[in-house]
Amino acid sequence: MKATLEFNLPEDNTEYLQAIKASDMANVLWEITYNLKKQCLREAETNNESVESKYVIDGIDLVFEKIYKILDDYDIDTDKFM
Repeated sequence: MKATLEFNLPEDNTEYLQAIKASDMANVLWEITYNLKKQCLREAETNNESVESKYVIDGIDLVFEKIYKILDDYDIDTDKFM
């Protein structure tokens, strides 16, 4: 199967950039959803041994729940990227 995308440049420059950077954007989303949360949690657990650590970890969890919700709202399944 082949697909050809055509753009009217410079008018369609935004759409053109979105198309050529789609793979990079998919990689960024995959990196955020699979690696960034683990890195943040690891750093929070390493750097904070007090009660505040629980609040930091809860905050990280909350932010990532929101990220996952947004991805779901847009029907983005990062498992399909890789």
